[in-house]
Amino acid sequence: MIPIQHLHPPVIRYDYSSPIVRIADGRKKDDKPFYKHPGKFKSVLLLSIDGLRQADLEDPKLQQYLPNINSLRQTGISYTNAFTSTPSDSFPGALNYLTGASPKTTGVYYDDTYSRILSDKPGSPAGIEVEFAENIDKNSDLLSGGGNFGINSIDPSKLPVDSNGNRVYPHNYLKVNTIFEVAKASGLHTAFIDKHPAYDIANGPSGKGVDDFYAPEINAKVALENGKLVDQSTAQNPANLTFKTTTKDTNLTEAYDDLKVNAILNQIAGNNSLGTTKPGTPAIFGMNFQALSVAQKDASSNGGIATNGTPSSGLINALEHTDASIGKIVNSLKQEGKFDSTLIVLTAKHGQNPRLGTATLIPENTFTDALTKAGITVNQATQDDVALLWLKNQSQASTATTILKKLANPAIDTVYSGGALLAAGFGNPLQEDRTPDVIIKLKPGYVISNSTKRAEHGGFSDDDTHISLILSSRGLEARVKGTSQIKKVSSKQIAVTVLEALGLDPRKLQGAKSENTLPLPGTEIEDARKF
Repeated sequence: MIPIQHLHPPVIRYDYSSPIVRIADGRKKDDKPFYKHPGKFKSVLLLSIDGLRQADLEDPKLQQYLPNINSLRQTGISYTNAFTSTPSDSFPGALNYLTGASPKTTGVYYDDTYSRILSDKPGSPAGIEVEFAENIDKNSDLLSGGGNFGINSIDPSKLPVDSNGNRVYPHNYLKVNTIFEVAKASGLHTAFIDKHPAYDIANGPSGKGVDDFYAPEINAKVALENGKLVDQSTAQNPANLTFKTTTKDTNLTEAYDDLKVNAILNQIAGNNSLGTTKPGTPAIFGMNFQALSVAQKDASSNGGIATNGTPSSGLINALEHTDASIGKIVNSLKQEGKFDSTLIVLTAKHGQNPRLGTATLIPENTFTDALTKAGITVNQATQDDVALLWLKNQSQASTATTILKKLANPAIDTVYSGGALLAAGFGNPLQEDRTPDVIIKLKPGYVISNSTKRAEHGGFSDDDTHISLILSSRGLEARVKGTSQIKKVSSKQIAVTVLEALGLDPRKLQGAKSENTLPLPGTEIEDARKF
């Protein structure tokens, strides 16, 4: 059992508006030489197990399937009260720890949103759905996305355009820089792996933050051939195979995750993700795992966790496979002599709601039809276990809120619009082109969907947002290993801590500066600094 301790080391509190660093005991020091030290770590490895909640790590019925993750807890710090973004979609969840900022600042509320100032082609009226997923691939049926597994796989003709007629890539859409851009500005090598070429967004506004970007398409049509994941373009005998979307089968998703794990192993060895060049191990690199999320959503008897807490065979398999992959990565770091100098951050972009049992599904037209009947046109509705609504006439937001509340739908928890949006930490839709006019927070256990699924993410519930977060390395101070921080933290704080670990100035991170994001407590990484 890992002891629960709330450590209170001296913690640096940044005044982002001045060149002064404020120390917990009240001292002030000029920090000009502050970030000239080499940093406590040479590399930071970010691992997101999408869907992994803190409750999963604490569940006694799941412990036997998590030996490698629990080993990381023994050599690191567990943050038992960590939360991801709201909405808890993959894009804002990832950007939380890549920028240190929330959707209000990044301008990215979901991977499927709406912009009031972009259009679908030059000369078209402004106002368009902006979706950055497999829909912008050159060929989403292929693992390569029809290109080179990266930005080259994006079809520019499928991108929105700005008022000047310029195509808007995902990296252009992000309003603040990323940890990769800060690292690159200091001459460090960077890499990142995720599930769509659309994760080009991690490059940041410069479009150049990530040196080695590898994004095999998660929604490709694939099959297993001689134990290898293939698509129509790579199969030796495609006529003998049945191809289906990766996420329709947990076993296929595990094989898909293996592609990314192999890329990480290449990078640990000093190679690039494909093993074709040897640029050296990145200063910042990472990947996400998808198999657990797929198993959690699986509406069959092979998915999820029963109401009584019994995990399904599919979920057990996904946990075991993911945990074994973590073991491979850690063993590779040790074999390469890089475990002491690498800080591993294990977290999740999002959880999944509900954790136990099966979601109550709500038809996708439930709320939009009610508004349409009242003469309110919804330009865009992004719905999972949350509803984000962009209205044609923004002046009708208050009326829309009243109508939705009067529905007395048992799924509705809170309806946000106007001042309530601002009070909840969102942007002002009258000033920001992407902020929804209305956000419907659902009660736990409800999902808006016409398809069959057990669970979903995107919402505000504890199952959605209360994620796993572990920092681990043999290079951490002995006194912090095996401890737990119980203070509530945000995954935004990961971004600041990553830069701290490398000896880089977190005040160069625009989103963190805007939101005054602090480093994660209890790491004692700041002990490496020399004034």
